[in-house]
Amino acid sequence: MAKKKPPEEHENLERWLVSYGDFITLLFATFVVLYALSQIDLSDFGKLEDGMRKAFNAPSLLEGGMSVFDGKESLLDFDAADSVIAPLMLEYVSQKYEEKSFNEIKNSVDQMKENGDLEGVDAKITDAGLLISFKNDFLFYSASATLTDKAMKTLDNIGVLIGEKFALHYIRVEGHTDNLPINSFMYPSNWELSSARSSSVIRYLIQRFNFMPNIFTAIGYGDTRPIADNNTEVNRAKNRRVEILILKNKFKGLEHATTSILTQSKKAQEEFQKQRTETIQRIKNASPELKRIKKMSEEDIKKLENKDAKIAPKAENEPEPNLSVRNKTLYEQANDSEKSENQNLDDNWLGTSKNNKILQKDINKQFDMIGQ
Repeated sequence: MAKKKPPEEHENLERWLVSYGDFITLLFATFVVLYALSQIDLSDFGKLEDGMRKAFNAPSLLEGGMSVFDGKESLLDFDAADSVIAPLMLEYVSQKYEEKSFNEIKNSVDQMKENGDLEGVDAKITDAGLLISFKNDFLFYSASATLTDKAMKTLDNIGVLIGEKFALHYIRVEGHTDNLPINSFMYPSNWELSSARSSSVIRYLIQRFNFMPNIFTAIGYGDTRPIADNNTEVNRAKNRRVEILILKNKFKGLEHATTSILTQSKKAQEEFQKQRTETIQRIKNASPELKRIKKMSEEDIKKLENKDAKIAPKAENEPEPNLSVRNKTLYEQANDSEKSENQNLDDNWLGTSKNNKILQKDINKQFDMIGQ
């Protein structure tokens, strides 16, 4: 009798689900990590990295390596950087850090205005980012892109606030004018004037604070973006302004720029950060306005958010602010015979800038004469 043919083994047609399930799990874990990175505080950042390194028994996520997707670059796409130092990484990926920094800068500007230490400057948070607006009459000479002495002091205070928080965020500096025509040899129209003014502010910030040049964009709008009608002198003064817009990270792709600091070695990044910190601290130490900004409590912030609230007047027995050489304004320091090494650095810088402004005025006059 012939043997029965054994039944054929059942073919498992669902084996692909195992690989698919592994892929979905890995994809889910990746986005959980990315979300966590955007929400952590600086104090928790190191702990997260250590935990991830131990859990996966692999090199630090910040040091690059093989991607789970294309095997080319780091998980966070930092190109050639062998690592990214924690302060820069936090600014680059954390939305929570960005929002907190925007609010702190805005509150500091509001407090300096309430203290009477800042004029012609407003700050507000918009959908695009943090917008800091300067009235041109407080920054420039009439029909000129030359910064005034007062403008340098104002930009120092604002530059410190920005520099302490941001080194990688893209910044647009936008120049605006009123609708009164200008026709000089150097500035044939308001387009050239507004562009030159925004460029002057950028040049000052780069030279003074060692910002990376490629985070800036200079824009001149002329009189095409008024915030009030130009029928009165008061309204025309409102329209004459320069605005610094610190873009939110989600809009950084609109600038089509490359943040070159992220492609540098960790050593170069640390040196860059060290130089920035030293420069900002030196300027901050020389500014009495910045020294008067206290660490605000929740109650202070609520007062600033309420436009009708006023900071309590100074008590009669409250001592006057320290007027030592260190706390004098930069301009007063330039005329003081006893200077520290740091003060000499500021004096030499300001002296050169002052000479350049005098030279620029002479050039402007010559151009105007030629134009006539």
